[in-house]
Amino acid sequence: MATLDLVLVLVVAVVVSSWLGRLLPLVATPLIQIALGAAMGRLGVDAVRIDPELFFVLFLPPLLFLDGWRFSGRELLQRAGPIASLAIGLVLVTVLCVGPALAALMPGLPLVATLALVAVLSPTDAIAGIALLRGVPLARRILRIVEGEALLNDASALICLHFVLLLGSAMAPTGPTLLAQLAWVGGGGLAIGTGVAMVLLSVKNAVSARLGETTATQILISLLMPYAAYHAAVALGASGILAPVAAGMVMGRWELGGTALPLTRLRRAAFWETLEFTLNGVIFVLLGEQLPRIVAQAAADLPANGLAGAWRLVLVTLVAWAALTLIRLAWVTAMALWHDRRQLRGACTRVRVLTILAMTFSGVRGAVTLAAALALPIVLPDGATFPSRNLVVAAAAGVILTSLVIANIALPLLARRIAAAATEGDDDTLRAARLRAAAAAMAAVEHAAEQRGGRADGEGQPWDEASATILSSYRARLDRLGASAGAAGAGDGREAAERDLRIAALHAERAEVAAMVAERLIDDETARLLLRELDGQEAALDY
Repeated sequence: MATLDLVLVLVVAVVVSSWLGRLLPLVATPLIQIALGAAMGRLGVDAVRIDPELFFVLFLPPLLFLDGWRFSGRELLQRAGPIASLAIGLVLVTVLCVGPALAALMPGLPLVATLALVAVLSPTDAIAGIALLRGVPLARRILRIVEGEALLNDASALICLHFVLLLGSAMAPTGPTLLAQLAWVGGGGLAIGTGVAMVLLSVKNAVSARLGETTATQILISLLMPYAAYHAAVALGASGILAPVAAGMVMGRWELGGTALPLTRLRRAAFWETLEFTLNGVIFVLLGEQLPRIVAQAAADLPANGLAGAWRLVLVTLVAWAALTLIRLAWVTAMALWHDRRQLRGACTRVRVLTILAMTFSGVRGAVTLAAALALPIVLPDGATFPSRNLVVAAAAGVILTSLVIANIALPLLARRIAAAATEGDDDTLRAARLRAAAAAMAAVEHAAEQRGGRADGEGQPWDEASATILSSYRARLDRLGASAGAAGAGDGREAAERDLRIAALHAERAEVAAMVAERLIDDETARLLLRELDGQEAALDY
């Protein structure tokens, strides 16, 4: 089958998976996509030949860039301890403990193979995990920690994989050389990604200021940014994983400044949401399509690995999943006890235990794990053949499938048993932000109306009438939000005057949102929600 036809078939499968997900709400969408991929193989779709290096470069930079884009720097600072504990500490402990344990339990598997397997299994899936947690009434703090972990552990796990492959070859660095290389890979990747993003954004802003802004061009620049950061970092020997993450964080911070046109932000957000869903969906569909072949190749390699019988592949998968789950359970429990050392009794103790279990089972493996597994090199850096590669890929695919199935069953059961958890004032924070933005908008409208209205020649009358109409709508909003703004005026104004005043009000609201972010009164997620609402209102004025 031609490449174009194959791409179209994969995209159609992703679309169908979305429809089936709505028809089967109790089944996680990745499971449906895996099943569709398996069906594709049964229906005679030509086998997909995956180039590991191309697969890695094509899928991972944009997904990691989007992770960084969405991540809130304020959330990172507020919850740096638990997020770093899970995203870095748990990954390192998992690789160093589970990898050698699997090698000891499975003598036929080389240590480099088990370490690589655990490294690709360490990152959790942000999209699947958060989607499965939506029905679980957890505190906002817990959800943010789980999300922050999933957004950051991709980079730490893939850096671990990079050094596992180096240490498994004859070219492995030692001593100070290893530490220097580690510092450059990590710090250099962050610095290069940040620098690339700042340069591209500066050039883009300068060109837009001179020639005007084109929405399509802005979207294409955002698409090119993760690949530019990745290739620049790889060319300089730094981390091609951290560079897109850093570029994404710069992009997210720049976007909150509100320099782009509202329509550009809306369309760019829609584009990236579509791209994310498509890439993740294609990865899971490919997993389903590749799974029978992966298992067959791994089973054929089992005798060479000293493992008698294909059932050992199932054993490796189950042992790896159980080890990952148990060490995650122990780590989350220790972290929870460290956070709150008070002895909890009765219902509170039950809620705490169920919350720990929910955090444990939410650590599903997904797109990044599969992309890293399929992208494992056929040869090590020194030219030697990667040992037991097929078995590692098959075990990784099995753990992904197992974690998704178990989480799809366990989390809904836990959701029914968790009584009520604190929401930490999410609604109050959002309402207070809207109140402050609305007050700033009213002040801007009154100021603009005073400048244009109140003239003796009668030309100011439309502006007075328009301001009365707009102020009426804002006072009604304040009343709905529970604030008293006095009596509302009414009247009809001219369309042009009303539009200009509404735009002035929206600009004032947007500036107030940026000020609240700078004052750390709201987090980045709340700011993006408010900005999207304002962008939608301003874009609607143009139609």
